[in-house]
Amino acid sequence: MNSYKNIISILILMVLPVLANAQKKDKSIATCEFTVQGVCKMCKERIEEAALIKGVKMTEWDKTTGVFKAVYRKDKISEMEIHEAIAAVGHTTDQVTATDEAYGKLPDCCQYNDGVNKH
Repeated sequence: MNSYKNIISILILMVLPVLANAQKKDKSIATCEFTVQGVCKMCKERIEEAALIKGVKMTEWDKTTGVFKAVYRKDKISEMEIHEAIAAVGHTTDQVTATDEAYGKLPDCCQYNDGVNKH
């Protein structure tokens, strides 16, 4: 009877780390790529800085193509939260439109909706 208790205790001790590991969040690194509207170097700085929120490791926006890239941790942030952070500073992404209020706060040279500013 005592040996059964020992066997059960050993099995429990072997299974606990497996169960604890299964509950850990996905800490994998992901990359995303999407379009962001903007026109100049100031836009580039604003877009990249706005996207550097907790969990984002690297950002890059190409003003010529409008393509934004980010590297982030999936357990800290979602791709949609990155879109929302960029839109919050006035730059529309391919999934989230900046509010009129946020867009209106952009400097004149950064306002991309008029079709005139193409640096």
